[in-house]
Amino acid sequence: MQLKKLDPRLRRYAAEAELSSFENESPLDALPSGPASLETAGAAPLGEVRRVLVELQTEQPPAAFADFNWVHVAGKIYSVSLPMNRMVELNGHPLVETVEAGRRWFPMLDSSLPETKADTVHQGSVGVPGRTGAGVLVGIIDYGMDFTLDDFRNADGTTRLAFLWDQRLDARQGEHAPDDFSYGVEYGADQINQALNAQDPFSVVRHRADAGSHGTHVAGIAAGNGRSHDDTFVEGTHLGAAPEATLIFVQPDTNDGSDTFTDSSHVVDAVAYIMGKADALDMPCVINMSLGQNGGSHDGESLVERAIDRLLEPLGRAFVSAAGNEHVWHGHAAGTIKTGESRELRWKTGGGMPLPDGSVTQTGTDRTSSELEIWYSSVDRFAVTLIAPDGAEYGPVTPGNTMLKDEVFIDSERFSSLNGQARIYMQLEAPFGLGMLRSGVWTVKLEALEGENGQFDAWIERDLRDKKNNYADQSFFQGGDFDPVRTLGTPATTRRAIAVANYSHHSLAPAASSSRGPTRDNRNKPEVAAPGTNIVASGAQGGRNNGRGGVHPMRVTKSGTSMAAPHVAGIVALLFQEARSLSAPQVANLLMATSDNPDGAPGFDVAWGFGRVNAARALRLLRDPDQPGRTDAVI
Repeated sequence: MQLKKLDPRLRRYAAEAELSSFENESPLDALPSGPASLETAGAAPLGEVRRVLVELQTEQPPAAFADFNWVHVAGKIYSVSLPMNRMVELNGHPLVETVEAGRRWFPMLDSSLPETKADTVHQGSVGVPGRTGAGVLVGIIDYGMDFTLDDFRNADGTTRLAFLWDQRLDARQGEHAPDDFSYGVEYGADQINQALNAQDPFSVVRHRADAGSHGTHVAGIAAGNGRSHDDTFVEGTHLGAAPEATLIFVQPDTNDGSDTFTDSSHVVDAVAYIMGKADALDMPCVINMSLGQNGGSHDGESLVERAIDRLLEPLGRAFVSAAGNEHVWHGHAAGTIKTGESRELRWKTGGGMPLPDGSVTQTGTDRTSSELEIWYSSVDRFAVTLIAPDGAEYGPVTPGNTMLKDEVFIDSERFSSLNGQARIYMQLEAPFGLGMLRSGVWTVKLEALEGENGQFDAWIERDLRDKKNNYADQSFFQGGDFDPVRTLGTPATTRRAIAVANYSHHSLAPAASSSRGPTRDNRNKPEVAAPGTNIVASGAQGGRNNGRGGVHPMRVTKSGTSMAAPHVAGIVALLFQEARSLSAPQVANLLMATSDNPDGAPGFDVAWGFGRVNAARALRLLRDPDQPGRTDAVI
């Protein structure tokens, strides 16, 4: 059976599941035909469950899989948890269009707020009311929300959170999962208020954020009210962009044990959940997600991106994504090869990557799998051979063929079901019992059997980035093979989402780490840039004992596009307070039309997008569309 409906990750899992069920037969019978042998590389347990995204031909899940919990996301896209030994059967079902594995996703104010002019919008002027995000829902999908902080409470001490869904938890007595979802625990405002009045809040609401957690910081930038204070940080000086917005927080989970924060399937559930709550509450809604990954076609055609786009079709909905911090991680390569030509890419594992400060990470042990995808036009036909550091060769593999041998998996298809483009997927998995990859340079040799167009883009998937391990788990393109443009992550390449770049509001320069555009299909993204360097915002566990004789600070400093995006999400909430029926494209174009040109240069820039976000100018243009947009005047 040809597993064309499964994405390459699931093809490998299915192959391994099939392998464990055969003794004398070759599992290649269940894979696209290929020239290679198939040998065990640490087969996945036959009944291992993974959450996947499925696009169907009908509105109802197949009856043969009715016993599993299907969650409707948007259109005909569903999320569902299935055992690996059912994937081949799912692939063969006539009602199934595409099945996509959950990809691993990772996390990516006193002076920054005036830089965006959001403080001007808060204040208003004579005859013009100020806007603070009141009546607008701001959804945060991230990890760690300290709901006890004053930043997220009303003046009477009650919570500003309408809901908190922790997908990691198993429900206890008196707790429950959200409607339409079969996992995690949902807490409403009443339960959160009960917790706030308890001696131990975390015994009532079992979501305890680690000190300085990412999600608390992000939420503070987007919607903190500045009330949290201590001897160092004065009350009212660190406001978020939408200090009176209503909040929903979702902590995603993953069940695949891959040493990652979460995966895309759980994130899609979170987006659908928040949008459903916005409908129920009849509120305009903007979601901020400062998380992402680096794989996929980077053209907005993954099931995750399609689902987000469809959820953004109703009016009063917006989605803001961090552009990513991939510009310094050497994860993109590109080139052109015509018929008969070849190109070699150097794919390095085990450390030795150059860093922005001029240093190089030390050689270490790569403890995790490494993934690489190559996308090119389906009018072309490429063969790929992977050469290990010790000279062992795997391939050549041509379109329609698959290889699984030692720790190497290669899958090549000419017409991906997602976008019709050609894709080569490669995964290096540590051999069973060894726990590490072969370190060194893996040579990826591409040969153009047919190269009418010839262009290709290659991306290395994001991996664990552990400073204690010298970042050796993150593989990279060596030397001149790295191409610094088209380094945006997913979901920043989503069509209706707003991608936000990071710049320093002190030096007015784009951050070295901020991912660059455009998308693979040459759309102009990121849309805008916002302050994201050395941003001081809400610190989880602020004021609580740190175990060292002191207390955790109320404010912490973080940098990255993760910090830039929530500035824009909060500004979108201000626009929704003014006009709740704006569409997602209208919001994006308002921000682009009123951004401050970097260095006075008009047009799109791969680092800046269309420029520095300007909340006051955007609101002014919304109120009076006859006003000029991008000018040098400061409003």
